[in-house]
Amino acid sequence: MLSDTGHEGHYTNTPYGSRYSLTYGVGVQTQLITEKSFIIGAQVTAEQLRSNVEILSVFRAEPSSVNAYSGEGKTVLKANFLNLQPYMGKRLRANNLYLDLTLGTDIGFNQKLQEKGEVTLYDGSKYETNRERSKPGIDLRPRLGMTAWGKHVGLSLSYAHGLTNYQANMDGGNSKVYIRAMRLGLLYRL
Repeated sequence: MLSDTGHEGHYTNTPYGSRYSLTYGVGVQTQLITEKSFIIGAQVTAEQLRSNVEILSVFRAEPSSVNAYSGEGKTVLKANFLNLQPYMGKRLRANNLYLDLTLGTDIGFNQKLQEKGEVTLYDGSKYETNRERSKPGIDLRPRLGMTAWGKHVGLSLSYAHGLTNYQANMDGGNSKVYIRAMRLGLLYRL
């Protein structure tokens, strides 16, 4: 739902969608592997996480009331982070492949949180939102990962679940909103 009722301009009532969007990031990592195949490492990344929410109506302020109008659209929420991820794990070997199983924590430093959306009402009128949201600062996200390595190329899969509630100070709606990130990546080892 998009709101056009205040003096703040248009905004999405709850921009924290559960629909997945393509995200991207880039990073570097270093790790130490012991003789017993234990792994200790750290990764530094910059990433943009995105989610989107479907917009089905607009609340619009009229001279004597506030009315809801049906339409179709969406809002995309973009969260830019600089991350530090210390981790540990175990390396397994199968023929010419190595499999690294890791456990760590993303320490995400939120740089920017922005919503951008558009809805078209059934009467043809359009409403847009493009505004920064208040960012929570640091988000700790426990993370499980698995990376398969050939010689210099790896394929990684990981899941992280944030501990910071992005709507902790909000009334109404879903008051528990956490980042959950499933990542698939390609790695190159020097």
